[in-house]
Amino acid sequence: MQVAVSPMALVKVLDVALRDKSREVAGFLVGRVEGERVLVYDGVWMGEVGGGVRVEVDFNAMAKLVDKLEREGGREVIVGWWHSHPGMGADFMSGVDIKTQQIYQAFLPQAVALVVDPVEYERTGRIYERSCSFYVVENEKYKKVPFEVEFNLDEMVRVGIIALQRKHAGEAYKEVKVYHPVTVLKEREEEIPFWELVSVALLIWTLTMASLLWIFTG
Repeated sequence: MQVAVSPMALVKVLDVALRDKSREVAGFLVGRVEGERVLVYDGVWMGEVGGGVRVEVDFNAMAKLVDKLEREGGREVIVGWWHSHPGMGADFMSGVDIKTQQIYQAFLPQAVALVVDPVEYERTGRIYERSCSFYVVENEKYKKVPFEVEFNLDEMVRVGIIALQRKHAGEAYKEVKVYHPVTVLKEREEEIPFWELVSVALLIWTLTMASLLWIFTG
């Protein structure tokens, strides 16, 4: 098995994890399965927040996301979940993580888990095994899965637009006000989120590359 992940998905996951490094946060991975390859197009957060060292995904939120994906045409499905290990490293899965992953794999055998450590990423600025790793569970033990960043131009633009639409529809940030009731609404009016800036930069980059390809091949 191999995982291909879009830059948009990583940006969205890390953005949420970086917002609160005092506790674990979790969400869903959206994409497709093609044979032995899992394509991760989006990382969706719907408000799941845990304690300092554990978090469990809300399956009611999962049902709502499944319904939304079906209304979008059913081209993409939930292919796994993600969660953060702030300050603990992304190079392991806990016992609770393993049990949660087994539930996902019961529904979809190819389902994967993404673990990120926002503290390690902030410290190093690098995507590597201590800051970002994918896993499956085999024989009651976690197993690391190799991954690559997906740079298919057409797919990158398509899933980037869909991810932005999900965000603007309120799926990614609808519960933030619960955890920051005084300041978050004002901040959202005055500040542009980090991941949105990066998303725009990625779209500009892809359009620039497309223009260059058209110039040199046309």
